[in-house]
Amino acid sequence: MLCRSLAAALPAFFLVACGYVGPVVPPSPELPVAITNLTAIERGDQIVIQFSTPPRTTDNLPIRRFSDIDLRIGPSVVPFDFERWTASAKQIPVPEPAPDNDDDPVPHPITETVPVANWQGQRVDILVRTAGKKSGHLSQWSNRVTLDVIAPLLPPEVKAEATAQGYRLAWDMERPDLHYQVSRQAPGDKTPVAIGTVDKGEYIDSTAQWDTRYVYTVIAQAESAESLPSKPVEVNHPDKFAPSVPASITALAGPDTIEISWSRSPEPDLKGYFLYRSLNGTDWQKQADLLTLPTYSDRKVEHGKTYRYSVSAIDQRNNESPRSAIVEVTF
Repeated sequence: MLCRSLAAALPAFFLVACGYVGPVVPPSPELPVAITNLTAIERGDQIVIQFSTPPRTTDNLPIRRFSDIDLRIGPSVVPFDFERWTASAKQIPVPEPAPDNDDDPVPHPITETVPVANWQGQRVDILVRTAGKKSGHLSQWSNRVTLDVIAPLLPPEVKAEATAQGYRLAWDMERPDLHYQVSRQAPGDKTPVAIGTVDKGEYIDSTAQWDTRYVYTVIAQAESAESLPSKPVEVNHPDKFAPSVPASITALAGPDTIEISWSRSPEPDLKGYFLYRSLNGTDWQKQADLLTLPTYSDRKVEHGKTYRYSVSAIDQRNNESPRSAIVEVTF
């Protein structure tokens, strides 16, 4: 009766003294969410393993520190079985990341390496799991990464030369089954940028500009392995290469003119064209000024005479190509 009387007279927050309580909330198991971004690759003489720690538990509570990061590598078992694999897997020490002090922690990227020599010639599985502040309360295992560990690939020895088609990079192939990734660092790039992959010991960079400094590196690649980058090769060649010879030149006689046309040159640094004419077999004479379009109307013509035409291409550095094929028109 006393509690019933008090309930009518006192605010609701005093009712707990009379046995009125809310629902019981079980303590959090503090199990971190399983890691799903585990990756591994053989790079040079090391196996490089990367992942990020989970910021929250399975019940969405923030994880401020980890009591254990259980990263392991071991011989692959078929069919895969966690118990059999764990029995022979080796633990890789992982330093605990710096603790988060706020209520919205962020993933911490982790990178660890393992010597290739320890596992060369074997197929291995790599997995990781974590525990929050309660030691032994481990998350589920991460995604599984399987690697065939091979002898380390050697960095290619790269040489570069300037050609009319662009910079030609060449190297000796270590094995016929490898691929090679070519990277280039231009003046505005903070790091090398991959520009192509080939399965031979040669690459021509037709997109490079002359009179510009570039640094090239090449990496040899197998399915799950890659070499360290080659020694950087620096180039900066002046533009001494003329454009390609204009093609498909034609000449057609009209009532009062001869219309000459040709295919547009593909070079990005093209400046224009020079047209040459020979009258009745005399010496060649340059016609008009620099032409910016691949066409010309010759109005200085007379009936009964024979005209021959040829055209060359000019780039921004005034490098002139050889002349094209000759076309002949009797007007």
